[in-house]
Amino acid sequence: MKLLMLSAVTCLAAGAGAMASREPAPPPPPVEAPEGYKWVLNEAYSDEFNGRKLDDDKWHDHYPGWKGRVPGLFVPETVRVDDGFLQIKIGLLDPPRGDDGEWWIACGAIQSKGQEASYGYYETRMKASGLRTSSTFWLMNPRESAEKAGKRTELDIQECIGDAQRWPDFKHQFRSNTHVTFLNEEKVDGEYPVVKKGASYDIGSNVDEDFHTYGCWWVDAKTMHFYLDGEHVQTIEVSTEKDPAPFDQKMFINLVCEIYDWEVLPEKEQILDDSRNTTYYDYVRAYTLVKDDAE
Repeated sequence: MKLLMLSAVTCLAAGAGAMASREPAPPPPPVEAPEGYKWVLNEAYSDEFNGRKLDDDKWHDHYPGWKGRVPGLFVPETVRVDDGFLQIKIGLLDPPRGDDGEWWIACGAIQSKGQEASYGYYETRMKASGLRTSSTFWLMNPRESAEKAGKRTELDIQECIGDAQRWPDFKHQFRSNTHVTFLNEEKVDGEYPVVKKGASYDIGSNVDEDFHTYGCWWVDAKTMHFYLDGEHVQTIEVSTEKDPAPFDQKMFINLVCEIYDWEVLPEKEQILDDSRNTTYYDYVRAYTLVKDDAE
């Protein structure tokens, strides 16, 4: 009898564990798939952040090859997964780091280990911090492929600053941008030629007041549609004058909170304020289009 009861309890516990570990499938993106295709979740670049720690099979807890901008140093300790969110908490470095103590703000970043994100839909649900540091979601091609292709591509889906001072619009806008840097061309004033095209949309409130979903349908090598809370609000068509397919490179994903060298630095009292020093990412999701065999 005890064996039967023990077996029943064991089965119930196992079943409950299986149910708990089985998360509901994320909803499809707010974009109707073209005829003959369907959206499929791209697991390598998707995360609901419902675990107890960052999934180190998918993510770096720093930005490989980049330390950040002085005085904001990327520190893995600023990154954690808790309460169903990826949290990047800005802090103070005590003591400061560097030969001259130039690094005194602890910033944070995660980067996908996968580096082959291509055409598809990319989305995060995010609540920005209330600091003068950035809260961002963007893609870039790896250094090796950039050198081989002769161009560096960067797709900024959202770049915002919760307490923007120099350009206050960063506080309340969905700001997207594209950059194509041509590495094989002659430098001008010490910089490689860059083709840029951006777009912005007023959210209607400050980015640190509530969560919003920021999405991008990377359609092809020159077209990106952007979605705020599930609604299409802006489109970027990248110039093809210098390159007929400017955004044909595979990229990796970044969720980064950093210092901008053109922004007023945050005050130490603000950095220590736990009510405003953290950016929350509810999830990041990626989808690709595949042929629908049911059609």
